[in-house]
Amino acid sequence: MKKVLISAYACVPGLGSEEGNGWHYSSIVSQTNHHVWCLTRLMNKTAIEKRLAQEPNPNLTFVYVDTPDWVETVYFWGLIGMYFHYLYWQWAALKTARPLSRIHSFDIVHHVSYGSLQLGSMLYKLNRPFIFGPIGGGQEAPDSMRHYFRSHWKKEQMRTLVSKLLLRFNPGCYESVRRADHVLVWNEDTRRKIEWLGRTKGVTREFIGISQAFIPPEPLLRTPGPVMQLVWVGRLMPRKALELTLHGLSKVDSQLPIQLTIVGDGEMGRYVPEYLETYQLKDRVQWVGKVDYERVKAFYRQADVFFFTSLRDTGPAQLLEAMAYSLPVVTIDIHGQAELVNESTGIRVPLTDRETVATELAKAIEWMYHHPQERLLMGANAYTFASQQTWELKIRRMVRTYYGPADEFPDKKEQRESGMFKTKLY
Repeated sequence: MKKVLISAYACVPGLGSEEGNGWHYSSIVSQTNHHVWCLTRLMNKTAIEKRLAQEPNPNLTFVYVDTPDWVETVYFWGLIGMYFHYLYWQWAALKTARPLSRIHSFDIVHHVSYGSLQLGSMLYKLNRPFIFGPIGGGQEAPDSMRHYFRSHWKKEQMRTLVSKLLLRFNPGCYESVRRADHVLVWNEDTRRKIEWLGRTKGVTREFIGISQAFIPPEPLLRTPGPVMQLVWVGRLMPRKALELTLHGLSKVDSQLPIQLTIVGDGEMGRYVPEYLETYQLKDRVQWVGKVDYERVKAFYRQADVFFFTSLRDTGPAQLLEAMAYSLPVVTIDIHGQAELVNESTGIRVPLTDRETVATELAKAIEWMYHHPQERLLMGANAYTFASQQTWELKIRRMVRTYYGPADEFPDKKEQRESGMFKTKLY
């Protein structure tokens, strides 16, 4: 049994996204005959302790890292405030981890959340065998699609600028890349950023995962009906580009019986009535707002095709969820979705100018309508792919691959001399 320290700033059982990732890593690693100590935010304690009361786990110990009230307040000051909060928490987590490391002599230190390259981790300073990731953050929203961000485009540009500055000047980023025994990345965009930092070896691609409990035991067998049902799921935030979905739908032949259901809410929700008016889609679209994690399954079951047009995404969880429900996908050939979807599971529209993209999205939807048997086959292939991407399978495989005996980790001096990484000078 190895002693493993996991850093999971976001860690909440029963949720998706970052919170779910942190919980899956800490809980599943602890089920592989390793004793896990997990550093996480104090605010996660109630949900975690409730789950542990229901499902006791002697191999899993949570250590809650608190921050001062004024730091908690800063979290709500927009992007910069959130970044500051996270970096402060990382510093506090390191202070907490140092005495723990002296007591327990951890065999492995693994940073899993946030899965951000630029924001990094401070735990490389423990000088223990260190795994960084899986991480993302290499994506940038395309300037050609700025229209869909509306007034939020300046914030998106600020995010890109801050990310570039962190890449250069945040030691938690470049030192984690330099000193990690293994760097795990979600996508090719992020791998290229790491290569730019000088890391040339020991970098491995790992797709995002999905909970086994979310996947139906068998692929769904759909019978094509008179109306083809599309579904869009996600938070209505600028980068998710719901308007692009609606722009594309507006170009679909109006005589075809095709309907879209929008599941989710967020800051762009105030524009939905305007979108429907502008694109003349009131009779083709229903917006159900935010629903709980379990109810999303019902909308996946009722749909025929998943429509996804995010303009910046590491590895969209919604894609795997939809694929787990045997849905073919129409999306854009960009970032994480370009790697999760291929010709056997959906249609990826090349990124060009916005009018061309909208037109090609419409053609993809029309193709799905006119080829019901082919889209059913895509859905079956999607189910097979998603079933191979469960957290349970992926994390256990990662443990076998990266959590070897401590003496299997190469000495840091030997790594540098072998050219595993070539550090840039700043």
